[in-house]
Amino acid sequence: MSRWPAFLPEAALAVTGLLIFAALMSDRHRERWSRRAARVGGVLLLAACLVTLDRSADVFWVTYRVDTFSQLVKLAVAVGFLVSVFIVGDGTGQRDDARGEVFFFLLTSAAGLMVMASTVELLALYLALEIASFSLFVLVPLREGFPLGKEAGLKFLVVGLAASAVTLFGLSILIGLTGTTKLDVMAEVLPQVPAQPAVFFGLGLFLAGFLFKLALFPFHFWAPDVYEGASHGVAAFVATASKMAAIALLARLLALTQLGGTMLVVALALAAAVSMTLGNLVAIIQRDIKRMLAYSAISQAGYVAVGLVAFTQDGFAAAIFYGVLYLLMNAAAFLVVAKVGADGTNPSLDDLRGLHRRSPLLAATLLLALFALAGVPPTSGFIGKWFLFRAAMAEGWWWLVLLGSINATISVYYYLVVVKHAYLLEPEGEEKPVALTWGDKALCYGLSAATLALGVWPTPLYDWAVRAASVLP
Repeated sequence: MSRWPAFLPEAALAVTGLLIFAALMSDRHRERWSRRAARVGGVLLLAACLVTLDRSADVFWVTYRVDTFSQLVKLAVAVGFLVSVFIVGDGTGQRDDARGEVFFFLLTSAAGLMVMASTVELLALYLALEIASFSLFVLVPLREGFPLGKEAGLKFLVVGLAASAVTLFGLSILIGLTGTTKLDVMAEVLPQVPAQPAVFFGLGLFLAGFLFKLALFPFHFWAPDVYEGASHGVAAFVATASKMAAIALLARLLALTQLGGTMLVVALALAAAVSMTLGNLVAIIQRDIKRMLAYSAISQAGYVAVGLVAFTQDGFAAAIFYGVLYLLMNAAAFLVVAKVGADGTNPSLDDLRGLHRRSPLLAATLLLALFALAGVPPTSGFIGKWFLFRAAMAEGWWWLVLLGSINATISVYYYLVVVKHAYLLEPEGEEKPVALTWGDKALCYGLSAATLALGVWPTPLYDWAVRAASVLP
């Protein structure tokens, strides 16, 4: 059987990129045509990922691998890209001369994330990380009418470059210690390397770039400013597709180390504990919805790290599974944010007053998304956290699970504050209905249905996550 059909997602990426680039070359209606090309390409990309879920192949001297792990990650990234394209809409909130370019840079970032999912060679992995990151460095400061957007973009760039430099330094140490850049070979060599400080130092530095994208403490400082300063569509992509890829790549890199029970795991556990606590406590005092979601993301990164700390196949599978669930529920929350702030401004809690009358569908979508983020049954967030905590408890991390449960309970408070504004408080001024397109309505119904269905029947997706984790070194 030919191996080339396994690379349909990459072909769809290339075709979509050419279509958007051609649309940007037109003199008239460049934004409209680039938006249409991005939507059509996003659908093609999603279909290509679905039909290649069971494919496997190796190319480029076994440096680029297609397997269950890579294809599941690509599928999640494709979903995040397509949702972000619909949230961007006509580009409101982006600078007028960049309303078409936003789709191209979102696609190049998605391409970097997809290459990250398949590459099993360290230098290629680093380059893919840079491609995914630099596209977002360009997009964040291009927001219109929001002075803090440029400041947020500069912070994102500076912190991102620092994380990149640290990652590259750690990469050089690992290559020097093992004499290889291939992950499979490194997985065999690392356990034979004497447990010297250089091993943990190199691994810790190399993981910095991926912990930065996940916004796990102490690499979280950029998230609130970037979420607040970026336009809604760009912030949605950072909060969904970028997070999912970071979770999956962390699972792959931690699996190859085979260093469970070491100081590296203890450090990760402490980072998870601080992230959960810090994110939830600071989110309580936020009035800007996007900034609140940023601190929520920091706490959610802590929950994911609880599963990674287990250092077992169940733990890695639970982290990948929760990454997909988090993408869906966070996408739903950002969709509501984008529609309430359709003029490009950041909605506050007061802007949500009376939302259940202005748009019952948006209010219900927000309710389900926040309940899922809080882990309220029977939403998918509950079953996702249960799998994470179960994997950690099986390895004796009872104190971390207890702290995670307490933090999940704390998070219910600030999520309920948002629900209270949407359902129980009257608007201060004139009630203005929120206009929704057919695409917005389809996304609301689809994301809400997925959030409920995966909470009641998670088996199919979790089985995929287990299969994906089983191919890790």
